[in-house]
Amino acid sequence: MQIELIVALVSAAVALISAGFTLWGQIRTTRLAADLEALRLVEQRRFDAEKTIARYREPLARAAYDLQSRLYNILEQKLILAHFENGDERSRSHVLNNTTFLIAQYFSWTEIVRRDIQYIDLGQDEETRILARLQDDIYSLFQTARFPAVFRVFAGEQRAIGERMIREGARGLEPLGYAAFLDQVANGSDPMIEALRHDVQALATELPVAGARLVALQHALVDLLGALDPDGVRFPQDRRTKVHAPRVRLG
Repeated sequence: MQIELIVALVSAAVALISAGFTLWGQIRTTRLAADLEALRLVEQRRFDAEKTIARYREPLARAAYDLQSRLYNILEQKLILAHFENGDERSRSHVLNNTTFLIAQYFSWTEIVRRDIQYIDLGQDEETRILARLQDDIYSLFQTARFPAVFRVFAGEQRAIGERMIREGARGLEPLGYAAFLDQVANGSDPMIEALRHDVQALATELPVAGARLVALQHALVDLLGALDPDGVRFPQDRRTKVHAPRVRLG
């Protein structure tokens, strides 16, 4: 009887130890699976962020490049003054409408990117976080009251202009082309666009007043280009020069 009891106790101990190892293995396997799933989610967020940036890098960079170039020419080459004072009606109309279009086009791409980027965890991707911050700087410079009111575009107006410029293209959302934009101007049916055209036209007489805002915007757009095209592959470095004026900072 004593031997049978010892055998039973040993068997029970072995069974308990075996069950303990089994339970420990199951817990470890569960934890490992959870860790792997968390890692997968992190990598998926990073992949989504990189895919979003890759999708919009070229068009957003092009919109920023075109707009900063136009602001540079307005500030350094006196583009608006030259055409409004010395140009004919055709040249005045072109400069007015094209400058308005370049601003609206930038707002449009910003709105398109915002719609996608809002679903990305910015804390997981440094490049996406930098892009969002730079865009927010430009967004703030357009609307801040720290500059005179000339060429001020409120936050809601920026989004409204961007939304009205968006259409569904063959590869997804994209801004209106220039021809369609000119048709919209000809109809005169969009008060936001008309207000923006009025601000551009006002630069012919109020450029000194609007200058500080335009300088800050041009510098911020060049910084955005630096993040989107750091090596100057798409847009040469010598064609995105900051205007020769001190940058005005917010805050």
